Amino acid sequence: MKTEWLESFLTTATTKSLTKASEQLHMTQPALSKQMKKLEEDLGVELFIRSATGVQLTKAGEILFKEIEPVLREINSIQKKILSIKETSDLTIGTWPSIASFYLPYKIAKAKENRKEVNVKISYRFDDIFQLLENGEIDAALLDDRLIKHSYWTKPLFNEKFYLFVNYLHPIAREHENCIYFQDFEDEPLVVLPPACDVRMLVEQAYKLENKELLISSEIDFGQSIIGFISANLGISILPEIFTNQIDHSIIKVLPIADFKTKRRISLIAPNPEIGKLIDSLILQ
Repeated sequence: MKTEWLESFLTTATTKSLTKASEQLHMTQPALSKQMKKLEEDLGVELFIRSATGVQLTKAGEILFKEIEPVLREINSIQKKILSIKETSDLTIGTWPSIASFYLPYKIAKAKENRKEVNVKISYRFDDIFQLLENGEIDAALLDDRLIKHSYWTKPLFNEKFYLFVNYLHPIAREHENCIYFQDFEDEPLVVLPPACDVRMLVEQAYKLENKELLISSEIDFGQSIIGFISANLGISILPEIFTNQIDHSIIKVLPIADFKTKRRISLIAPNPEIGKLIDSLILQ
């Protein structure tokens, strides 16, 4: 049983609506429903009577609602005491190489102004980053968490469009001036990141929406290496906007994909909501 489930239960019981509760908790309704189901399974009782108009507490739900609020207040008090210690120590964030290279350095500089040291752990796989969160080796993560199920506190930070990155010597660059459509390159093989990173998963998702198969010329762990391949005219790639910051624009052409609807949404994820909010206020805002 997790404290997040209990806090979600209190919000749901107070609003008497999964829809309203999910909005207040900044999570999807299916994710909230899953939390409530897991809580019921852990306790071995039904907590809500569900109907088209909302939810009502069962007898067991009424008991939990009455008894759990002071317990959560005590837990929150303990967390704040722990957080007061954490505020004087280093913070560690796990993320993808692209975010670590192009986004976090400026935020870390701001953190130093607030006398806060921030460490960064880089990974190429969702599983690795979430294992670090689970083990307490990192305090938070930055990635697109819509692609993996979890019950941690999360806050969206920014959205990124995807672009086609191509060498100026490539025929596509010569044929298309300011933008391109998916059909113009859908049968071209791409240089891609590994399957377990959000960029690869989102690109595959976009191809499936078009009922097309993603063709792969090379699979490379590091995004900057993909940029190197494109610079040498060894392939083309679909990458998020953040990669436009560190390329030689005289060598690589970046074409907006007019009908590419998929975007990457980078969120802050933290097991401890209070630490997540601390990182957001001291570092990311």
